[in-house]
Amino acid sequence: MSTPFDATLRLRQREMDAMQVSISVEVNQLAVIEQTRTAIDRSVRHEAQVAATEWACSAHAFVARMRAQRAGLLHERASVDARLTRLRSEAAEAYGALRAIAGAADRYRAEADRVAASAEQERIDDFSAARFTHRQAAIRRSRDEGGRET
Repeated sequence: MSTPFDATLRLRQREMDAMQVSISVEVNQLAVIEQTRTAIDRSVRHEAQVAATEWACSAHAFVARMRAQRAGLLHERASVDARLTRLRSEAAEAYGALRAIAGAADRYRAEADRVAASAEQERIDDFSAARFTHRQAAIRRSRDEGGRET
């Protein structure tokens, strides 16, 4: 059954779907940042080991560059984390609104079903009362006709 809330419900559902995609993108971006950070840490450790064994190699410039990249990643991670927190908060609010609208649509359907069931019961009661009245009238007529013949 169609309700006046269906259009709004579909719109809110689309908003929720878009938010889920946005959240998924941010979560994937966090995973990429973490993988990159882990790779930087591994390469810094490796270069430090190589520099420690070979006196002609210096890893200071490489380590400084990697630290700067790591710091940039941490800054980007904080930014992505803030966006993700905001998106999750918006999604929670949107989900609450979606559930409220769905509840209103369910109540509308339940009320429409109740009204239809009540109308059906009234029709059944009317038919039953009419049949009862006709039977009573037929019984009275047959009594009246039987009393005249005697």
